[in-house]
Amino acid sequence: MTLEIQAVTRNKTGKGAARTVRRDLRVPAVLYGPKTQSTSLSVSALHLEKLLRETGGESKLLNLKIDGGQTRQVLIREIQKHPYRRRFLHVDFYEVPLDQPITVEVVVELVGDSIGVLKGGEINLIQRTLSVRCLPNKIPESIRIDVSNIDMGETLHVEDLVAESSYEFDEDPAVGVVSVLAPESTPQLTEEGAPK
Repeated sequence: MTLEIQAVTRNKTGKGAARTVRRDLRVPAVLYGPKTQSTSLSVSALHLEKLLRETGGESKLLNLKIDGGQTRQVLIREIQKHPYRRRFLHVDFYEVPLDQPITVEVVVELVGDSIGVLKGGEINLIQRTLSVRCLPNKIPESIRIDVSNIDMGETLHVEDLVAESSYEFDEDPAVGVVSVLAPESTPQLTEEGAPK
């Protein structure tokens, strides 16, 4: 699925201009990159919120269509939100050179039924995302981890995972990713109802 968001260029910058943009239910934005001249833009707040829901907030390559014409392939690098009002203040779009590897966060997806869980244990996802290094157009949808062979009390670490050929892990190999916890024991009660 191709993700796209429309943007328009902004000629005026500064706090006053940004407030005017937000009053129009748009979000001030900037486009930049190693081979890209910094450009002030704005995007629809509604469309940005929809896009973030579709991506789950993860790093995804997007098509940024500027003024209805040229399309740039970008990542969202930073989003500033108001501390207590539910609204966006600013968003940074980073145009990525498609021939240079980048490091991005990718969501972890667990598959299979753990033998430890079947024995009564509880699955514990330690890392919701993992850093991977890959070309921008090779960002995986998710890191699928088969938990079938994890027994109670065991932990899978980054070094136990096998990366696909399109990416490599950019994490400490010793970092734990998922484990199976033993169930908490319920204290036995005396006849009076107090723990033994």
